[in-house]
Amino acid sequence: WKDILSMTLTSPSGFNLQPTHILLLRDAHLKSILSEHAMLGMGNKYRTLDASGIAIFCTDLMPGRRIDRIYQLESESGVRDDGYMAVMKVASSFLTGEGSAASGGNCGNSDDNSGSSQNRISTFLKRTFAHALSPIQPMPTMEDVESWSYKNAGIMSSIYTLSATAHGLSTCMMEGYDARRVKEILRVPDRYGIPLMVATGYEYRGEATDDAMANLTNVVHADFLAGDGVADEEEDASRAKRKTPRLGMREVFFGDTFGAPLDFLLDNHIIEKVEDAA
Repeated sequence: WKDILSMTLTSPSGFNLQPTHILLLRDAHLKSILSEHAMLGMGNKYRTLDASGIAIFCTDLMPGRRIDRIYQLESESGVRDDGYMAVMKVASSFLTGEGSAASGGNCGNSDDNSGSSQNRISTFLKRTFAHALSPIQPMPTMEDVESWSYKNAGIMSSIYTLSATAHGLSTCMMEGYDARRVKEILRVPDRYGIPLMVATGYEYRGEATDDAMANLTNVVHADFLAGDGVADEEEDASRAKRKTPRLGMREVFFGDTFGAPLDFLLDNHIIEKVEDAA
């Protein structure tokens, strides 16, 4: 799991805003509740119960709130040039289209509704402006925030799925569920949308599965991408310097409910395992 998520963390995103979190659901009781009360169709209900884990992709519909955190990461990394850093905050705020679909209309107070309305007007004006200038010079396509954020989640889910497959796991992407109920059960804030889930686990053993496992000889682990697999120390340092910064794993990945820590990402979990072995 840790290597799969480490590889998933390398996923690119617009302006490096990293708007997607993964909630890794493994608790049998919560999976049972989710299956019975939120999943649609017998196939999705069964997979939710049967899979070792369900990767639930939660993507931020208010990405503007992340800009300061990402700007801090970019500043500390020193990867970007001064020109990029000078326009990063303004450009990312302008192009993400935030607010046009924020919280999917589920905002619970008048202030949120008022802000969403104002942002819809802002997005409309930006689209009008871009459309007017398009015959004169290339202009960006102004997406609403849900389209932008869901697109980034789709990229991340592809990296996750490929990484899981490289480790011999099987996956099934699912979109048949009641997102409102999923949020209630797993305590996901209204600020986040849930574009898809990925059921993950080993297939039941059989001759075809055994053959596939035997062929897994070239798995690229996440530590290789960090430079551990490079013999030349100078090249290793150069590679690390060029990498765009990422949020920490504990900021991106949660266990069972939104915001709850994943056990295998906690240092004391590793210590406990060593003590058990002793």
